[in-house]
Amino acid sequence: MNIFALKTCIPVTRISLDAILAHRGANPSEARTFRHLFGFQEASTLAEDESATATFESLLQQTAVQLRQAEKIDAIILVQGLPARSRRQRVDLALLRQRFDFIAPDAHLITLNQQNCATLFWGLLMAGRMLEQGKYQCVALLAGDTLADFSLAERYVPGCTLIGDAFACALLRPGGGERRVSGIHCFHHPAFWQGLDGSREDIKRFYQSHDALIDMALRQYPAEQRKDAWLLPHNINRLSWQTWRRHPDRAHQRIATDLIGQCGHCYTTDPLLLLDTHPPAETGQPAILLSVGLGGWVGSAMITSDTFAEPQDAR
Repeated sequence: MNIFALKTCIPVTRISLDAILAHRGANPSEARTFRHLFGFQEASTLAEDESATATFESLLQQTAVQLRQAEKIDAIILVQGLPARSRRQRVDLALLRQRFDFIAPDAHLITLNQQNCATLFWGLLMAGRMLEQGKYQCVALLAGDTLADFSLAERYVPGCTLIGDAFACALLRPGGGERRVSGIHCFHHPAFWQGLDGSREDIKRFYQSHDALIDMALRQYPAEQRKDAWLLPHNINRLSWQTWRRHPDRAHQRIATDLIGQCGHCYTTDPLLLLDTHPPAETGQPAILLSVGLGGWVGSAMITSDTFAEPQDAR
């Protein structure tokens, strides 16, 4: 399976870390400590006149230019880590299907929102199975969440992360290409079922297991392939990845963390946002997408390219 078109959107509107913590009644020193330890500066958010639906419409139009002549999207999978149906979070796939002639009028519509931040990988796994069946030839995977309709306090998880809004649209076909998807793995560890509704001790216990959950996911890939790959993970926080790399066996791993300070942790979309800026066709290395979600949901996938990066000295 190949991602033959990928477009992403990080809203331009930002909310500062200080404003979010002040809304919770935190003092300035807590914001300074959180910023220093975890690397967050601000969270991206939809503006008042923006919505998930409008953003996905724009992303679909942008990716549709890469459809072949007469080709239509014959299935849409909406992936959201946040099941709450707020005004700007809600997406009506049936209305979206009616809006565009590049979407088949009988396109199959699926919504997934039960695997928290790792829901992206359940969507990829479903898309792969649908394409393997041969009934579907082009699947649109829409991923993205917004907390714009909620209290600012909902964006802050103490000692853990800062949540931002972002969206992505990936069009998938069978076969290979510049973003070939393989090795999709999805796991659930019910010991962490409490998720965000758990006590501080529950959440602490989950993050104490974070490294072990990452290692379990990465062991699904051959050691040589894993060693050379870029890790494109969820933006949980900078400290978590610094801690994970302290182990000698992990110190070599390339990890893309450049979005943490720019937009926060954007639920389901972080790996696709990073794939957009670290594609294997340009880096010359495979990439491993990875999310470890509260609630014990873990997902990963390998991205390789059928082309080679142009040597730097030849450019």
